[in-house]
Amino acid sequence: MGFQNLPVCFAEKIEEFDGCWLWRAAINRGGYGVFWEREYKRTVIAHRFAFQYLIGPVPPGLDLDHLCRVRNCVNPAHLEPVTRRVNLSRGIGDRLRSERAKAQTHCLRGHLFDEENTAYKSDGARRCRTCHRQSETARRQKARAA
Repeated sequence: MGFQNLPVCFAEKIEEFDGCWLWRAAINRGGYGVFWEREYKRTVIAHRFAFQYLIGPVPPGLDLDHLCRVRNCVNPAHLEPVTRRVNLSRGIGDRLRSERAKAQTHCLRGHLFDEENTAYKSDGARRCRTCHRQSETARRQKARAA
């Protein structure tokens, strides 16, 4: 079974690489391939379409998990219907975000995350004291003006 068995207008947007069928058209913010379905006037998730077209419907209450961990892959052989809980537990997104955040040495505005300028929220996330002080000052000034 190859992606050539998909409709031509869909298959022409796929590039095969290392076993994955990579979607080479529109990608949503989550990194998943999408396309617009004119007839029903809605956005369709490309990997769900490929799975349903070549394999069959996704069982109710289940999500498709990318076993290859490549979000723009539409190869149904790389997709497994699982519960949302299983899908999320297999994911690496939260761990990567957490590691990336810990590795940051400066806030988004360029202030150093050091002992003096770093506050910790109750969930363990860091906050830049300089930025927080500036936003609180701006908020108070706006409240006084109103």
